[in-house]
Amino acid sequence: MSKDILRLAAILLVICGIAAACVGTAHDQTAPLIEARKADAVREGYKQVLPDAGQLTDEPAAGKHIVAVKRSETDGQTNGYIYTVNPDGYSGKVVIMLGIEYPSARISGVKILQQNETPGLGAKCTEPAFIDQFLGKELSHDLTVSKNASQPQEIQAITASTITSKAVVKGINSARKHYQEHFGVSKAAAGKGV
Repeated sequence: MSKDILRLAAILLVICGIAAACVGTAHDQTAPLIEARKADAVREGYKQVLPDAGQLTDEPAAGKHIVAVKRSETDGQTNGYIYTVNPDGYSGKVVIMLGIEYPSARISGVKILQQNETPGLGAKCTEPAFIDQFLGKELSHDLTVSKNASQPQEIQAITASTITSKAVVKGINSARKHYQEHFGVSKAAAGKGV
């Protein structure tokens, strides 16, 4: 009886070892492909949020919710910045990429890279009806969320998803603040924004 248990345990151990080796090999084989696809998606995102994006260089990313900042140059002239921000939403971080035209400080595009918001409610933050509200907005002042947006700096909240709406706006306002402090028009006049 104990020999049977030991034999079954040994067989199970061998099977688990083989399965673990197969999973590890599959991971090793697919990891580079997954990373390449993620990199392609990020590059595609850059073009979506800043259509005129040229040569991109990293800039210091300091500030609340700021994950990354890229400066875009075409023919040696700065033409925009791409921000990645991650404010807290209702169900976790909402990772947002946005493009800001330089020196006009207008939003050229917004893309939600990752969100875990409630399907049918907060997840609507990825839909054009919400995202397109940001296009062309000037970042001279903070954006605000409103149930009935009527002013230029107001964004119409997603019905029953005020927390998610505010999270997206909070992330964009974090990028706005960083942009104004580091690359705003007063910096351009002093030669520091180019």
